[in-house]
Amino acid sequence: MIYAELAGGLGNQMFVYAFGRALALQGGEELTLLDRRDWQAGAPAHTACALTALSLPAGVRILTEPQYAKRHLPRQNLAKTLMIKAEQRGGMMARDWHGFEARMAPLLNLAGLHFVTDGYVPVRRGPARDFLCWGYFQSLRYFAGAEAAIRRELRSPAPPAGPLAEEIRAAAHPVCVHLRRGDYQAPENAIFQVCTPAYYAAAVAAAARTWPDARLFVFSDDPDWARAHLQTGGLPATYAPRGSAAGDLALMQLCRGFVMSNSTYSWWAQYLAPAQDKRVWAPDRWYAHTKQTDLYLPDWQKIPTQPA
Repeated sequence: MIYAELAGGLGNQMFVYAFGRALALQGGEELTLLDRRDWQAGAPAHTACALTALSLPAGVRILTEPQYAKRHLPRQNLAKTLMIKAEQRGGMMARDWHGFEARMAPLLNLAGLHFVTDGYVPVRRGPARDFLCWGYFQSLRYFAGAEAAIRRELRSPAPPAGPLAEEIRAAAHPVCVHLRRGDYQAPENAIFQVCTPAYYAAAVAAAARTWPDARLFVFSDDPDWARAHLQTGGLPATYAPRGSAAGDLALMQLCRGFVMSNSTYSWWAQYLAPAQDKRVWAPDRWYAHTKQTDLYLPDWQKIPTQPA
């Protein structure tokens, strides 16, 4: 059995699911998601499971039992706890732990655990009967070979409907602009404070050069701030009212262009969009310091986030 412990909001949960599901498919195993309802605060924290609004197959279980891993996967949970404590002592978000996690992976895999906070670390399933996935697994490489299934299962069951959906479909070149603020503005999340109004203005200008007839569709967890600070460069813009995480993500996927924030929610919107000619403009840094990510794709255009 493959177990995957959910973390964060919808974008992060989708990466956790994608890795766990790909690993399960590879070995012909079942997947169980652990929805940590008892872990709503702290770092890293977890919000409620939002994956049920997508197209997960019936065989995927979602458990909400508090501390399930501690009770039923004691060896894996102990190894996970020791890794978390080691990284928290050194500053989990303040340092790049990729090298440490890559060195520990063979031993942890033997114990039935894959632990990755960022980047790509290859996994070996190992002999353990039960295998626990803990981390964020933010890389396309974690589900290489299972992409068709992941795309199918992480899209909404029905196409989005309503006036906004029709407006996006009617636009010649609809460009999704995603402004992520919310928890990114908290002092403890300063590492994520990368995308400034100047970045968004430059990215929108790049979109306008590509498609002079583009229309912007702006999605944000802070719509008032977006209206006040987004420079549209003369392009017409529609500001989407804030809806459900899955509902807004489905609307975003209708677009052909994507001005991203440094957010996994942005990442999934552009990845799941079916447009064959889609264009993506992304910040040239994912973090405010030297920590690296494996999220960038080859065809993205990187927009500077600091003045030259």
